[in-house]
Amino acid sequence: MPKNKRRSLDEWQEFEDGKEYNVRLGLYETVAKNERFYRGEQWKGVGANNLPTPVFNLFKRIIDYYVSNVMSDATVLHYSSIRRGDNKASDEMAGVLSGIAKARWERLKMDSLLSNALLDAALCGDAVAYTYWDPTIKTGQPFRGDFVTRLVENTNVFFGNPNVHDVQAQPYIMISGREMVDEVKKQAKANGRDAHVIGLIDSDSDIFTQSGDRGSIELSGTKCVTLIKLWRNERGTISFKKMVKDAVIIDEVDTGLHLYPICYFNWTRSKNCWHGEAVGTSLIDNQIFVNKAFAMAMKHMMDTAFSKIVYDSTVIDEWSNKVGEAIAVNGPIENVAKAIGTGSMQSGMLELINLAISYTKDMLGATDAALGNVDPKNTSAIIAVQQASAMPLQNVKRQLYQFIEDLGLIWLDFMLCYYGEKRLVPSLDGDWVEFSPKRFKGSVWACSVDVGNSGYYSEITSLNTLDTLLSMGQITLKQYLERIPNNIIPKKQELIDEITASIEKDEEERI
Repeated sequence: MPKNKRRSLDEWQEFEDGKEYNVRLGLYETVAKNERFYRGEQWKGVGANNLPTPVFNLFKRIIDYYVSNVMSDATVLHYSSIRRGDNKASDEMAGVLSGIAKARWERLKMDSLLSNALLDAALCGDAVAYTYWDPTIKTGQPFRGDFVTRLVENTNVFFGNPNVHDVQAQPYIMISGREMVDEVKKQAKANGRDAHVIGLIDSDSDIFTQSGDRGSIELSGTKCVTLIKLWRNERGTISFKKMVKDAVIIDEVDTGLHLYPICYFNWTRSKNCWHGEAVGTSLIDNQIFVNKAFAMAMKHMMDTAFSKIVYDSTVIDEWSNKVGEAIAVNGPIENVAKAIGTGSMQSGMLELINLAISYTKDMLGATDAALGNVDPKNTSAIIAVQQASAMPLQNVKRQLYQFIEDLGLIWLDFMLCYYGEKRLVPSLDGDWVEFSPKRFKGSVWACSVDVGNSGYYSEITSLNTLDTLLSMGQITLKQYLERIPNNIIPKKQELIDEITASIEKDEEERI
């Protein structure tokens, strides 16, 4: 067997082991079911028994509330130097890194990505982000390429040690996917694979790891499974390889990165397993009960809402309900026909349905006040109740912020490894400056997430408050400039430095 194919088969066995682990967890079935319920397809596999099949999508309502509530806080990546030499130089370099992160955040539409990540975590248990270098990105300068972050389905990610939560402690990480065969062949040719290897690349029907019911529906004969393997090599950096089942597409490449370019967070953390628990899983039984209870109530009303006629068929051959039509009777008309009244339904049934909905929302923090289903007479009280209702989501928010910090460190790794000397990058002030990785590698850098509640706080409110304080003489111009958002005044730091120098000069002249 060719060495190239043997190595591919070795990794493929690790891939099969990872799939088998997920099967034992019931991951694929759980993810498909949760996604199906979110879409509103809630009667599949549920015995209707000739009942109507209404859908009252409490499931989607609660999860959408969770996602929007967590996303109500605006987040900003911020870099700082842990080991400082020249404080001013460190601040300048931190500003450059933060400026790059801000520009990439907007370019990659990270707010939308985070919203989708939260939805993934709510339905699947985990949200996973993979960052890679795309050499085709044009920058308008001699330098080409930039890092890109995209979400990966948790059903397509396989840890070498799935009982450990720490990404950076993994012996290896694999990412599977389904790509167009023609594109995979182009990649193989671009990476120097010979005609024999390229000929081994063929379409398949292995859709097992695809997330959701719709993932199994494809154009036939167009795609194949691809597998990316990442591991830490003997030099301590991350190596990369890409393959299909019978051939290696990209042989081992030392990326130079010091961190696995993967980060994730759980909705609810599970012990001794990197996969988390989806909040949607616990909602399904309640949703089924609500739908079935409503269906039975509908069926009862459909069957009993109208009166029925009972008649003596020995006297009348056929009954007609036509308006004004005379009915001939052979004999006395007493006790020939009788109308049976409508049936009544126990009011307790509707109360039980309402209680099931109410308790489900209350236990999950999605109260009527939180969802906005209240009369807004006392807005202060409503805001207080909404904030109190959001308390159960604080753990999810903390995990999301840690996820963003981990992503920021991965971005930093790409900046220092792949950005060339004198590459022009955007700064926080909106100017373009030359980037020099050599200046940054001498320091130890940290990444943090600045959080501001965009629902009850905004930059406009902050700026109006600062304007008032300045006009009243309660703060100085320097204090004002240090506190306004960075994108309001260009070259803000230079202006602060000039004011500081002017103040120092005045003090020296006074002495």
